[in-house]
Amino acid sequence: MKKRFFAPILFTILFSIPFGAFADTPILLKDINAGVSGATVGNLTKVNDVLFFSANDGINGSELWKTDGTRSGTCLVKDIYSGLESSNIGNLTVFNGIVFFVARNSENGYELWKSDGTQAGTVMIKDINPGFAYSGHSDFSISNGTLFFRADSSR
Repeated sequence: MKKRFFAPILFTILFSIPFGAFADTPILLKDINAGVSGATVGNLTKVNDVLFFSANDGINGSELWKTDGTRSGTCLVKDIYSGLESSNIGNLTVFNGIVFFVARNSENGYELWKSDGTQAGTVMIKDINPGFAYSGHSDFSISNGTLFFRADSSR
């Protein structure tokens, strides 16, 4: 699969979507965070015909977003860490059409989450290290139809 690079240009996000009629022509889908700070887009992960990513809109901090390649289909999936704080999403891994990732909220700290692309379908799977302690999720891997990862439950 040919990799594409996504970059902020003049503090406006331009996407060259790896699907659809405009696959080779960068187009402005949405100015996620207008102004001088930009949206700091990262963690680009494709699930079927949807691209999940983290971005900061200047209102909700860095959170989970998605796009289907259209302006109306580019939106915040869920504000996991409410307010200006960021959930600092990472380790996005696709398994059976669902994106699994690590994110933090104000009650549980960094834990394992999953999303089907809807707000209601974006949920924490388990507070592995109860409380605000970090569970250290890493090394996501898929083998024989099972998602494996490393975590610490005793910090």
